[in-house]
Amino acid sequence: MPQQTDAECECSSGSYPSWIAETYKPAVFKDVTCGGATTRSLWDKEGSAAPQVDALTQDTDLVTVTLGGNDLGFSDVLTTCVLAGLTTREGTPCRDKAVKDVDAGFARLNTRLPDMITDIKRRSPKAHVVVVGYPNPFPADGSTCGSSVPLAKGDVTWLHQTTNRLNLLPEMAAYTKQAEFVGASSLFRGRDMCRPSSKQWINPLLPQTPGSAHPDAVGHLMTAHQVYERLGK
Repeated sequence: MPQQTDAECECSSGSYPSWIAETYKPAVFKDVTCGGATTRSLWDKEGSAAPQVDALTQDTDLVTVTLGGNDLGFSDVLTTCVLAGLTTREGTPCRDKAVKDVDAGFARLNTRLPDMITDIKRRSPKAHVVVVGYPNPFPADGSTCGSSVPLAKGDVTWLHQTTNRLNLLPEMAAYTKQAEFVGASSLFRGRDMCRPSSKQWINPLLPQTPGSAHPDAVGHLMTAHQVYERLGK
């Protein structure tokens, strides 16, 4: 059973980095994952948490990183989408309110993600850097979503498209900066939050928990396996 390892950052021993560490059993393992972290959290404190790059050393040999969603304000966007969805399930009321802010976040990520990889490689020149993409929590068709995902059907489609768009940025950054990219979208296809609970690998929006709209325990394990397979090639 996963145990909480950092209450402030809402981390647990069931995260995909922890599963990877369980497989490789490195002499030193540091998990600086933090809920709500943005790309600025690499270089700035997140609450009482030190900048994430402080965990890197000249001897670090593997770095896995998944970042970018919070730069788009995804948590706030989802709150807006749920409030809109409780009013109507038709149209794209959330997209209409949030699209300008989301587009501004994409503009920031265009430069920050390549800078992130550059700095990781500068601090840990021996490291194998693996950028792990996001699973898509949303189906392409919002008509399949029930009460645990109270979103307008058009907004579900928009969120699905936005997640796909988000994943293109770290993939391109990894390509241009000679890092590895491991995509999770195909792995999670058919396992989104609108599926029956027996088929979900993503927690639904309701009931609201720290893990809402994030991979569940099986999702983290399967992500770790995907990374492990790529490292073995």
